[in-house]
Amino acid sequence: MAFITLSRGLLAKWTVSVAAVLLAFGSFAQTQIEVFVNSRGTNAIKKYDENGNYEGNFIAPNAGGLIAPEDIVFHPDGSMLVTGAGNTAIKRYDGQTGQYLGNFSSGYALDYPSKMSIGWDSLIYVTQWSATQNKVVRFDLNGNFVDEFTQTPAPKGLGHIWDADKNFYIAIFGNGANGTVQKFDSLGNSLGTFINSNILQGPTNIWFDDNGDMLVEDWSVGKVLRYSSTGQYLGVFIDGLSNPEGIAFLPNGNLLIGDWGEDAVHLIDSTGTVLGYFTSGFGLADPNAVKVRVTGTVSSVNESHLAGKLSVYPNPASDFVLLEMEAGAFQVDLFDEIGRLVLSKKNNTTLNIGHLPVGIYLLKTTEIPSGKIKTGRISIMR
Repeated sequence: MAFITLSRGLLAKWTVSVAAVLLAFGSFAQTQIEVFVNSRGTNAIKKYDENGNYEGNFIAPNAGGLIAPEDIVFHPDGSMLVTGAGNTAIKRYDGQTGQYLGNFSSGYALDYPSKMSIGWDSLIYVTQWSATQNKVVRFDLNGNFVDEFTQTPAPKGLGHIWDADKNFYIAIFGNGANGTVQKFDSLGNSLGTFINSNILQGPTNIWFDDNGDMLVEDWSVGKVLRYSSTGQYLGVFIDGLSNPEGIAFLPNGNLLIGDWGEDAVHLIDSTGTVLGYFTSGFGLADPNAVKVRVTGTVSSVNESHLAGKLSVYPNPASDFVLLEMEAGAFQVDLFDEIGRLVLSKKNNTTLNIGHLPVGIYLLKTTEIPSGKIKTGRISIMR
């Protein structure tokens, strides 16, 4: 019997068959990948399958008054949150149908809202492009205004991310020639410039790789640049793009990057090699955000993979989750809402999820050497 600990404190435990877990938690044996791309130029969000086949507008043009969509976040309740540059509130849509559900945020009128994400503190962070109202703003998961997070302005702020110490980094586009990445502590106090404009020109999205290096999309030069964990330039990671903005990861490790200049989404492997277009055409205009969602249904073809019992607790979770399964050796992988691998361990390992943002995660276990797979969704809430 193998145990993986992923939960907090003394918790009630339940042991159920895998089939029951599938029903209770929306787990599945056969995964399905959904890709959503902002079509900023048509005020819509388009949907694709994992191979880039177009499935139509998920959010119809101008639905709910959406103007120039900037970013997408999946709320823990399953709904889709969208910022629009021309909107003063975050818009909310049904996560399955795309139907408009009304304004999500309240108590603060956003000015040119741009990128957003759910932080380590279970708050939603939103950057603002405006020249006058441009601090990073926080809302709770009910959409209520919390505060202006950054103590100093962050004009033309775009993508942002946290490090393991909860420091906050934000790409500042500038005028497209003098962009920087700024660093703040967990309280929003400025720690100064992390990456200067000696090489960087127009940064849009930023992320850390497995080595701790920061990757930066440079819209102005059509490249993704690599910097060390201390902000030192290391070289070009991806070349040959036009105006990259938006980043998502497929479960196989490939990257998807939106490109304004080509009205397309590039497919790129984990080494930075451009493999071609993931999608283009079908009215896609100025794609500036890409999101991957892992969903699925139970397939009778894979029923043999569901032998044995599975015990999961708690779900939702906060700092840890306990998974118990009838297996000797196994691999466990945890993927975030954009399909990026965030944790990977083997056998009797404690996985701490306290540093991960609130959201829906895919847990995948693979028995060794049989290769039998069990998957399930875990909600992280605090």
